[in-house]
Amino acid sequence: MRRSIGWSVAAMVVMCVSAGAQAPVPLPMAAPVPGTVADSPVEYAVVAKSAGVLSVAVKGQGDLSLQLVDEDGQVLPNGSADRDLNGDEGTELLSATISEPGSYRVRVRRQGGEKGTFTIAGSFLGFPLFQRPGDPDRRPGSAKPVNVGKAYEDGLDPEAGDSWDWFVMKAAEAGTLTVVTRQLGNGDAPDLVLEVYTEGKFTDAQDRSDQDLQSNSASESVTVQVTAGQAVHVRVSGNFSTAAKYRLSSSLAP
Repeated sequence: MRRSIGWSVAAMVVMCVSAGAQAPVPLPMAAPVPGTVADSPVEYAVVAKSAGVLSVAVKGQGDLSLQLVDEDGQVLPNGSADRDLNGDEGTELLSATISEPGSYRVRVRRQGGEKGTFTIAGSFLGFPLFQRPGDPDRRPGSAKPVNVGKAYEDGLDPEAGDSWDWFVMKAAEAGTLTVVTRQLGNGDAPDLVLEVYTEGKFTDAQDRSDQDLQSNSASESVTVQVTAGQAVHVRVSGNFSTAAKYRLSSSLAP
């Protein structure tokens, strides 16, 4: 029986990418290493060869947090940690499930203040049984192209691995872009969440709606200012476990 450290090395490759670094520096798994972080996050690139569980611990100066993102910068479910273990703002532990092989990044962020040091270590338990079915529109990089002004019908099925959908639309002219979701069909409305991203960064949404407009949990709306030719990414997710359908619509006011 191989030790867990052996599984970690075989299951993934890890590299450290500091702000401004020209080339990644290999980071041994399960061995604490020092790092430095200032205003910009420090990133550690992770290539998982199987599904499994990634755990990362960090301890350092200042108010630190951890994020696990995919290759597009989308935060994974349960992929954020800012719990201040033992009342210490600089101590964090992140444990998240990776549901499919691929490239990921762990970010160490510092909230304000000057440059600070930290120590970080990670471990990975390869567990192929955690792998879930692939979903073609699960990432911003594979978002479905849609036209502004046209309605689209789609659905989510978390049990089948379809927990959110990404769409991308381009503004033909500058103005105010409004995107909405509505319920499809009769019965109970799914509890939808609508997010919009405008700068090609997928960690924090520019606008987010979970308002349940008109007391309908599927009715959401976001509004953003856009420039001519600007690409806008939209993510539709939900707080439910069964399959559900919805309609996505948009409009642009010059």
